[in-house]
Amino acid sequence: MGESPETSADPGPVPTASIQAPSIYPLRLCCTEEARVRLGCLVKDYLPGSVTVTWDTVPLDGSTLTFPSIQMASSSLYITTSQLTISGEQPKEFTCRVLHAETNSNLNKTISTECAKNFSDPSVKLFYSSCNPNGDTQTTIHLLCRISGYTPGKIKVTWLVDGLESEELYARSGPEIQEGNLTSTYSEVNITQGQWVSEKTYTCRVNYYGYNLESHAHRCTGTALTYANTQTPGAQGGGRPASHRPLSHTAESEPRGVSAYLSPPTPLELYVNKSPKITCLVVDLANEKNLSLTWSRANGKPVHAGPPEIKRQFNGTVTVTSTLPVDVTDWVEGETYYCKVSHSDLPTDIQRSISKDVGKRLAPKAYVFLPDGKELENEEELTLTCMIQKFFPRDIFVRWLHNKELMRADQHTTTQPHRADNNTPAFFAYSRLAVPRANWKRGDEFTCQVIHEALPRTRTLEKSVFINSGK
Repeated sequence: MGESPETSADPGPVPTASIQAPSIYPLRLCCTEEARVRLGCLVKDYLPGSVTVTWDTVPLDGSTLTFPSIQMASSSLYITTSQLTISGEQPKEFTCRVLHAETNSNLNKTISTECAKNFSDPSVKLFYSSCNPNGDTQTTIHLLCRISGYTPGKIKVTWLVDGLESEELYARSGPEIQEGNLTSTYSEVNITQGQWVSEKTYTCRVNYYGYNLESHAHRCTGTALTYANTQTPGAQGGGRPASHRPLSHTAESEPRGVSAYLSPPTPLELYVNKSPKITCLVVDLANEKNLSLTWSRANGKPVHAGPPEIKRQFNGTVTVTSTLPVDVTDWVEGETYYCKVSHSDLPTDIQRSISKDVGKRLAPKAYVFLPDGKELENEEELTLTCMIQKFFPRDIFVRWLHNKELMRADQHTTTQPHRADNNTPAFFAYSRLAVPRANWKRGDEFTCQVIHEALPRTRTLEKSVFINSGK
């Protein structure tokens, strides 16, 4: 343990007398992936065998367990342990107090919740594709959370909006890539320009060995990408903002190397705007000199990408984004596209590939549920719910219309697709629209519009409702 025990006096040799004061040793477990933290007190070498062990400021969700005293055969002295179990988000230190009445001993030992680490924490960075505050509210903004430099182990990625866990974001996770003894991966989501300019803060939270590591992004006013790293011991998703704690290492002190990521076109780009594009994002470049980013496709036909967008981050590294327009038919039919990155700092080129998910396509079915009676009577804002189910692949886009006019993206929310059950590949999702009661009462029409590749012709499905549509 590296710590001396707390004693009331030097016990000397094994006693022949009838009493002896105890000694206290702190017990700490190694870090684990569990959300709960266990601390312990080892109390030993006392006689007679009765002690009282208490813990200071045990939290409401904490628990203690003190085991019966056991007499050691080698010395005839007694030993016991007491265990405190708490959530990882509790205070950093707790005190174990031991009372041994026969020797009038009142001892204590303060124990830290810091666990013994034998692994490397990940570096978490959140990148975004645009700082432009203007433009079409339905334009796609790409958020990419890069998780790198960690010892292989179970991680969980959660996306938050304004500090709350969000079901309206559909996240894609990349494969784990081995980098020597360490590992990297990523998680990405797409949001609309309307959501991006709504002043909301988007957070990528990574839970790893009982600690939460976070990176945040919100609408920017300049041209530089930003990211922030914070770490919170053991906090679980549940809508509570995390307290901030510096990472043991960040990109500034421990560079992780260059990485590249590809993101696919959205259903809106493919089937409504008819302007699908693939994005190649390269991060953690030391500079843009001698950089070459080239696109190609499996069938060998030429491709025509726009000029790359180069941005310098506040920590001095460079991020490069390149966009490749693709043909709708080529993408739907499964064409594979490649992005290759060459740079003087790279020992070998990086090449990434992307194509449409394979599998039997299933067209979604949509149903719109009207406000209930109590809501109509008592609320000034009513709720319309659109249930979309039995679709595959999971890529789907939902938007709402008011009297045939497209509504802003920040006026409704859509959950990420969920698999219906383990026996079918089909997915389902919900979209929620808040409607002023006055608009509903006067007979305005509201339409849930679903965009999915398995739908015929226009790839869109519409379900409309108004005040008398349920009669």
